[in-house]
Amino acid sequence: ILTDGKMLKKISKRYSGAAEILDLEQSKLKYLEQELSEMDASDPDSSPDLSDADKMKTLIKTQRRRVMKVEREVNNNMISAMAKVANGRMGDQTDGSESLTKALLATRLHGEDSPFPDGAPLEPGELNAYVKKSSKNKRRPLLDQTTSVPSAEDENESWKQMLALLKILEAYGCLLPGPESEESDSTPESCQYNVTSGGGHVGSLGMDNSLWQLCALGGAWDVAHESAELDKFQEALADFDTDNDDLIDEEKDDYIGIPKPQEEAEILVSYLCQLSPSEMAGYVSSMVVDAPRRAASALESFQKLTYSQQRAVQGGLLALERLVEVQRRLGLDDAIGKCQLELSSCDVVTAWASGCSWNEALAISGDAPGDLVRKLSRALDALRQLGNLPYLPARALDDTVRIEASGIHPKIRSLCKEAANEMDRYPVKDMLPFDEEDDESDEEEDEEEEDEEEEEVDAGI
Repeated sequence: ILTDGKMLKKISKRYSGAAEILDLEQSKLKYLEQELSEMDASDPDSSPDLSDADKMKTLIKTQRRRVMKVEREVNNNMISAMAKVANGRMGDQTDGSESLTKALLATRLHGEDSPFPDGAPLEPGELNAYVKKSSKNKRRPLLDQTTSVPSAEDENESWKQMLALLKILEAYGCLLPGPESEESDSTPESCQYNVTSGGGHVGSLGMDNSLWQLCALGGAWDVAHESAELDKFQEALADFDTDNDDLIDEEKDDYIGIPKPQEEAEILVSYLCQLSPSEMAGYVSSMVVDAPRRAASALESFQKLTYSQQRAVQGGLLALERLVEVQRRLGLDDAIGKCQLELSSCDVVTAWASGCSWNEALAISGDAPGDLVRKLSRALDALRQLGNLPYLPARALDDTVRIEASGIHPKIRSLCKEAANEMDRYPVKDMLPFDEEDDESDEEEDEEEEDEEEEEVDAGI
């Protein structure tokens, strides 16, 4: 929990709310008890009103039940549980108890007017205040002390996820097993892999699921056909649908003799190469921009796209469906292999890359200026990463069955670079230049050094 900032923030808010309610309920209970004591201590010569006293006792009884209920909510909160665990560890006199006690003492010394004396146990309210004002880096020294030691099951699960990632990258032609890995007695620990061109592009991208970005651009596909069950399901489903308006079927005759995943990837590449730079910007944004809280329906967002973008999105959906099937089949957790095609921001990103004004972009999106800058910046960052990928020559779209991922098509790479240049204007200006400029300057320096060396050799002769 200490590593998850969002969850910790929610837990802290719940605790703060429950603690405030408890304080109010306790104050009300004290007030009622004080009123009852004043009624009992009233003038003995006057006749007491028994009905008022009975009503007050009933109110106090009800209020005590409310206090007990809120106390249970506070005690059952995760903040209280963490404080209890920390106090238990400090009292066990184990190896970590001394360091945890010192950390608590140091935190109290640095606090302003700390009401807790030395040696006092950690209070949930104190822990909650520390959580509110401390960043994740400041919480890191306490993380190992307040959380349980990873069990063997956790380590095995992490290793399983690692093996699942290797299997998926191998299935998508990003990794090729070496000659040693083909031996029957080879273990996962001893396997060696060769990184393909597509695998190099996956490693160069700094995104949540770089393999998905490559698949959505037609640079990788299921070469091992791990998604064969999906094809069977689609074929069975197609028997019930005789009115298929399929944008992909019209080009199937050009891809006879190759596996269906490769066929879909090559058709997707042909669609993407026909996009304009601004349309490419809108398509790429769907892979990286998160869905807003109040987004329009997927159908409404899809209808706002251009015809070329709609074809590309349909091809991208096929790639998404296939990758999700392979990831689940090979045991990868959904949280690790996140894939998305969020169309709600495609129209505004396309318009901004086409040269619309800032006010026009705000009107199209309906977002606050800060939210819109964030969306456009994420799309711009993704386009820059794709445009800066190593250049790979284009491969002919023929009947050759490929067993490795080919990587991003150079035409798509060029479109991403052009789209990034069009988007790179105020207030979304990116100060990072393309690597190409640095490469040109390096080449000029190398040429100057070679000329100097030749001059020295001629002088020596």
